[in-house]
Amino acid sequence: MASMQAVIYDQFGDESVLSLRETEQPQPARGEVQVRVRMASLNPVDYKLRSGMLRMVGRPKRPAITGKDFAGEISALGADVEGYTLGQRVFGSVDPLGGRGSCAQFVALATDLIAPTPDNLSDEVAASLPVASGTALQSLTDIAGLQGGQSVLITGASGAVGASAVQFARSIGANITGVCGTGNIEYVRSIGADQVIDYNSNDWLQLDRQFDLVFDAAAVGGFAQARPLLARSGIYINTMPRAALYWWALAALASSRQRCVPFMLKTTTALLRRLAQFAAEGVIVPHIHEIIELKDVAQAQRRMKKGKVHGKICVRVDA
Repeated sequence: MASMQAVIYDQFGDESVLSLRETEQPQPARGEVQVRVRMASLNPVDYKLRSGMLRMVGRPKRPAITGKDFAGEISALGADVEGYTLGQRVFGSVDPLGGRGSCAQFVALATDLIAPTPDNLSDEVAASLPVASGTALQSLTDIAGLQGGQSVLITGASGAVGASAVQFARSIGANITGVCGTGNIEYVRSIGADQVIDYNSNDWLQLDRQFDLVFDAAAVGGFAQARPLLARSGIYINTMPRAALYWWALAALASSRQRCVPFMLKTTTALLRRLAQFAAEGVIVPHIHEIIELKDVAQAQRRMKKGKVHGKICVRVDA
């Protein structure tokens, strides 16, 4: 079997459990493609899975390769694959619970987790889309059904998910209130926020107004705290599923017209194609914080956990 380099962990723990080492190249099964990864991107879910924080969601099969999002070109086709060709540029998001991650020179995955990369999109932009922008798009449109003229409050508005949400809400024509730190106020305003709240000097939970949607992209609040900010039929979406949120979801359903939604991303080719079109048209422009090498993934995850990253960290992969 041919080998490749990948960033691997054998046990749950902090970033010290990650190591860059040789492993076997994954081969495509029936209905799968092998992709030569050119660019991966990091998400908070990567270190949350690696640390064991998301045990209630799932435990990756170990040894596991970290990372979900990637862009590259098809290097091998499994049996019965149609609609894709060798050398075609694609992007997508792996299911890391099987132990296959994107911080590797090759990935193998089903075709319902990839989509073609538009010619006018770079690999780093394409690799930045699936989890962060997918979470924002699915939350605002598929779950909340946000419409023009409605109001939305977005926490973590300078982060990858929050900034995507601001841009999608802008394209919808919603009235946007973004929450971010002092240094990112102008950036959040520049991408479409009508009002910006500096969490260093103001507590967004104490606002004296109501919103049709509170999108807690930073997962810093809870339904009980945010409920006074919701309109009569308002929706609260939190990107970090916790047991308490599921309880509140049931309680809200039984007692009011308000809704509490613990978000779980559902990646599909249809979602990826929508993201690709929005990015190609300039509706969504991911902010690339930096581009690193595979050997630097562990320290990058450490910085992400400390909240030192605003935007996307991409990983250049040389296969």
